[in-house]
Amino acid sequence: MYEFFGRFYREDLFIKEFRYWILMVRPVPVTIGSCVILLKRECTSLSDVTKEEMAEFPDVCQFFERACTTLYGAVKFNYHADMMKDAFVHFKAIPRYDKVVIRHGMEWVDVDFPLTESLTKHKVSEEVLQNIKKDFLSFDERK
Repeated sequence: MYEFFGRFYREDLFIKEFRYWILMVRPVPVTIGSCVILLKRECTSLSDVTKEEMAEFPDVCQFFERACTTLYGAVKFNYHADMMKDAFVHFKAIPRYDKVVIRHGMEWVDVDFPLTESLTKHKVSEEVLQNIKKDFLSFDERK
């Protein structure tokens, strides 16, 4: 269904599906809770995203930010629409931390905080990725 996502096509990492967007765990995280927000249709330019699609985008960000703040203590958020290698509309969503987060047997350090992150990728096991997904799925957005 979403084969145009290429290497991002990881249904096992999908967290939440919205009307126009999908939120998923970023396969190679920068910080704990790093995600990718993907437009659910093939579109190669941000200028071609419809008003309806963009109107829903803040809802996706709100869910993502509340979850990362509640689950991990995120204090800031960065969003990147880098569509060079992967030529479809998507955003890297990176939570930022002013403290070390110890979770899932790892010490997560946002080494660039408070500056723009360098997008240093951390290879983590599939088990850690699935545990991060479980964290998001357990998040109760009504709180």
